[in-house]
Amino acid sequence: MIPVEYLAGFVDGEGYLGIARIRRRGRSPEYCLRICVYNTNLAILEEIRDTFEGNMSAIDQRRPFWKPSFALIWTNAAAAKIVATLAPFLTVKAEQADELLAFDARLRSTTRSRDSSGRLLPLCPRELKQRAASYDRVKVLNRTGPPARRKVNRKVVRRKRPKLTAEYLAGFVDGEGSLMITKSRRADCIGPSYNPRVAIANTRQDVLAWIKQTYGGIMTYQPARAKGWSNAYQLVWTKGTIPPLLLSIEPHLRIKRKQAQILSDFIRHRNSTKQGRNGRGFAPLPRSVVRFRENLRRRVKDLNSKGCFRNH
Repeated sequence: MIPVEYLAGFVDGEGYLGIARIRRRGRSPEYCLRICVYNTNLAILEEIRDTFEGNMSAIDQRRPFWKPSFALIWTNAAAAKIVATLAPFLTVKAEQADELLAFDARLRSTTRSRDSSGRLLPLCPRELKQRAASYDRVKVLNRTGPPARRKVNRKVVRRKRPKLTAEYLAGFVDGEGSLMITKSRRADCIGPSYNPRVAIANTRQDVLAWIKQTYGGIMTYQPARAKGWSNAYQLVWTKGTIPPLLLSIEPHLRIKRKQAQILSDFIRHRNSTKQGRNGRGFAPLPRSVVRFRENLRRRVKDLNSKGCFRNH
């Protein structure tokens, strides 16, 4: 079963909480709650569905050689149930969750009439205006633009941030993180240098700072890639800061568990391998060590690839 905290982290990193507007010819539009989580890993979405239900859908690949992508979707009452379950644990999408819960409460308090054919009668102007306002507020919260351009026309009551758990962070890393082994060449060493790296990225600097308080790491800044987008931030772990992190979250990872295991193998191998010095610089690593580390790096790279796996 998928823990609620894990799914909250996964939704904060890889999910969408919104209100869908369904236009109808000659009649007032209808609005419904919609929750989606996306991934190329069908197994994790099926595991989430086994625990929390939902409907699976395939998504068109943006490029022919990319892995197939899937979406697990909840709508209407099922979406409201999921939001109510996750809301106490959400951070990045806490405001969207509050808006959706308020919208659902309004839906349940409104009685709808039907015509003789069983079709819903149009909403009254006041109710239509209220639902359209909720739709617009959630749409603004989900925009990629900077906060100054995403002002929500209402007073926002901030909930107390939940306790950070390893399950939540594992879900966030599975949805929004990257685990890799970098390869570079140092000026004081003839051979290549390999280093582990874990990072999570988000536009919410405050959320990454909240994670940093417990798990450490280095915060980096990434300017917006396109005009109108929000600036992004990364929380990065390297070298000695990675083992404590993996020790905490590796048992709870699902999508990136193999990458975490390879990084753990790499760290153990590096700690057991002594690299001597050659004058002022480091002596080159034995070829067998380089081959072993290069193999680990390629395995992680293949697991992270958007395209099909290569055969070794």
